[in-house]
Amino acid sequence: MPRIHPAVRAAFRVTGRVAPPLALAASYRAFRTIGAPAPVRTADRAVHERARRGELRVAGERVVTYAWGDPAGDPVLLVHGWRSRASRFARLVETLERSGRHVLAYDAVAHGDSTGRYTTILDHLAIIRRIADDAGPLAGIVGHSFGALAAGTAVTEGLDAATYTAVAAAPSFDALNDGFVRAIDLPAALHDRHARRVAARLFPDEPDPAARFDLVRHPVAAPALFVHGSRDREIPPASSRAVHAAHPGSRLVEPDAGHNGVLDVPETLDAVLGHVTAGAVNSA
Repeated sequence: MPRIHPAVRAAFRVTGRVAPPLALAASYRAFRTIGAPAPVRTADRAVHERARRGELRVAGERVVTYAWGDPAGDPVLLVHGWRSRASRFARLVETLERSGRHVLAYDAVAHGDSTGRYTTILDHLAIIRRIADDAGPLAGIVGHSFGALAAGTAVTEGLDAATYTAVAAAPSFDALNDGFVRAIDLPAALHDRHARRVAARLFPDEPDPAARFDLVRHPVAAPALFVHGSRDREIPPASSRAVHAAHPGSRLVEPDAGHNGVLDVPETLDAVLGHVTAGAVNSA
């Protein structure tokens, strides 16, 4: 999770002790809050602007989709993280594009150029399925951070993808909750109550979201690559090591990079391209 201002942490710490119901109501609102869409970085603008754009309707919202490269090439779908956007994959788009792939991405509900105020992993899953239905079998699906959990869940639930790549993966619903309550310094006695409230309100029709959304308990069947920056301060590298251990035959790469910077370094770009390429050869 991103670093939280000390004053906010202090407020949650004190309120959690003297008025737990108020602290839990506030923690739920904060957990759900996405905030203003991330702007397109200057370094990514050229890639962003030359994309072929499309639109989907998901959960009553307009979802903007992007495509680059040869439409006849093997499709690779990129799934961005929380408070991010498709353009953050610009260096990977260029790398895959040069290799002849058809690169696909989207701005999730309430992210980037899409509409909405809130989103959940269920919206991501709906978008991923819609794009994959149109594109046909994917040569690869690549997710970053929260997007890695969404992408992995999609594959475990039947998405046709020859390869799966997780960059700086959030390994599970439980891990997201745990990281959040620790980041805001909510008292430990309230952690389970916060998780139950999030599960009940965001997934009212799901009997056990913690069991469903977990890449350790539900390994992806497709060949898997895990990439995690050794200097990641938002999601610890140990998270990807645990998921890697749960995926026999998977590969783990740990570049010298942070949580978002890992998307730009040559070691990541080379590893992802090599993984997708090997998957195409093995599935031929």
